[in-house]
Amino acid sequence: MPERYGHSKVVADQDAVPQCKVASVFVFLNSRPRSLRVLLAIFIFLALPVWLSHAAVDDQIEREVVILAINDVYRVEGVDGGQRGGMSLVRALRRQLEQESSDVLVLHAGDFLFPSLLSQQTQGAHMVKMMNALDGAPGVHDPQMFVVFGNHEFDKSKQKHTALLQARIDESEFDWLGSNIQFSQKEGTSIAASNKLKMSTIVNSGGIRVGLFGLTTNLKPAHDIAYVEKFLDPLAVAEAQSTMLRKHGAEVVIALTHLAVERDREILEQLGERGPDLIIGGHNHQRQHVEINGRWILKADADARTATVAHIRMIKQKPSVSFGYRFLDRDHLTPDPKVQQQVDRILKEHEAWFCSQKNEEASCLERSVGESAVSLVGEEVEIRSYETNLGNWVTDQVRTIVPDADIAFINAGSLRANQDIPPGSITRRHLEELLPYDSQLVQVALDSHKLDAVLERAAEGWPGRGHWLQISGFSFTYDPRKAQGHRVDDIFLVQDGEIMGLPDRPLRAITYKFLADGGDGYDMLKPLERVSVGGGLKTRLRAILEARSEPIHPRVDGRICNVAAIGQRACVFK
Repeated sequence: MPERYGHSKVVADQDAVPQCKVASVFVFLNSRPRSLRVLLAIFIFLALPVWLSHAAVDDQIEREVVILAINDVYRVEGVDGGQRGGMSLVRALRRQLEQESSDVLVLHAGDFLFPSLLSQQTQGAHMVKMMNALDGAPGVHDPQMFVVFGNHEFDKSKQKHTALLQARIDESEFDWLGSNIQFSQKEGTSIAASNKLKMSTIVNSGGIRVGLFGLTTNLKPAHDIAYVEKFLDPLAVAEAQSTMLRKHGAEVVIALTHLAVERDREILEQLGERGPDLIIGGHNHQRQHVEINGRWILKADADARTATVAHIRMIKQKPSVSFGYRFLDRDHLTPDPKVQQQVDRILKEHEAWFCSQKNEEASCLERSVGESAVSLVGEEVEIRSYETNLGNWVTDQVRTIVPDADIAFINAGSLRANQDIPPGSITRRHLEELLPYDSQLVQVALDSHKLDAVLERAAEGWPGRGHWLQISGFSFTYDPRKAQGHRVDDIFLVQDGEIMGLPDRPLRAITYKFLADGGDGYDMLKPLERVSVGGGLKTRLRAILEARSEPIHPRVDGRICNVAAIGQRACVFK
């Protein structure tokens, strides 16, 4: 049976009463300030006819759970110089919501331990520390906060890292949900074990018994994670957990997921009433809401640029969901001062550690390594959906590594600034945050059929996917309105501004070893022979910038042409 947490609430009998009477009560109560609702409800209850005296109190007094949800948060300090996102603004929003509702259920839909510049030092401990502070009572278990594992929680995936993940779970003052993760066993016991690690749970929030379970993507397959035996099928787990939670008294069932939205849709479409009432999701990095037969999938923007705020009200024993997105920026919220102090201290300590590791001056991360004459577009939704000037500049530098290379391409998910770099100085911090992985580069030989398959994969699931490519040395058109596998057309080489057809020979292509090994779904590259072309990309970009005497001035030249957006976006063919 799932464990129960939360503040004690009196849940009234659930006998039915006439719908017209209940509706009148709800309209009356909703028109009054929340602080008066209970007293007004009691007065109305006493004034109603005798035949209502045995009616359910929860059909007269609206029971409501308030949910604050974030997902894919990699920076405790936020983005855009701390003006948007960050834990101090999340805490400020939670405190504001708690002034309006006695209970707020806080959910995080995965990806927070890794990757970030700070996690190179702390192995994710700094993020757990800041999440512990979101209730304003660090050191005390938060019975209203739950997280699900994201794929990046498994970035440290060797056997020796088992203790590291265990430590992060044990340090947490909130609970983790891992309903479809089967951790490896040692002598009959899971190697990841904690009273903070749950298959599922029921929490009483706002007078409503809320069942929660978590689902994690197998984007990083179990055979690549030494301490995970397997990921169970999300659809089967969703049905089993929803059934079990309702059997044990859950009035509302919420799936907290770190899945692609297509998998979330599949759960609601195929399970219907046998599945969850609501999905709060992550993994997709841009806010979105999808309705499937009266049930919702809700996701916020990455790095807490926005938060999902949902209200679930029980009306006639049926959940009714309303929701909105709150922008977490300093124009709308004042950062929580205590949390902001902790953030500032963590950043200062990290910079001192980082620079000492590099044997450089204490403020090395703020040192300029180059300049840009223009804003470099690295905001995540943009760089994962379109050609950007930052993507063009990086891939152009990649292509020049090998003098006779024809083309270059890298996955946009490796460019993790999630913010634009303003004109002026490009600092060491900009580079380190842009490329947390100093990815190795290789050369492969691609014929036209393989290149077409690569580009079809890039366009799959468009927009906003990490496997979207930034490219150099060639151009192509694609139509996102067409069926998957038939979206790409008109592939040409673009050399020194000249457009030409593909040669009969295989193309000399430079890309990440990660992609050549089949990462991000590029399995078509795995059979190809590859030749290493030396050190990591971040090191090379820094050397290139430091050697320049003039600012860089990259532009979007239309090498990636979205047929559906001709006239709105640059295109070399138009």
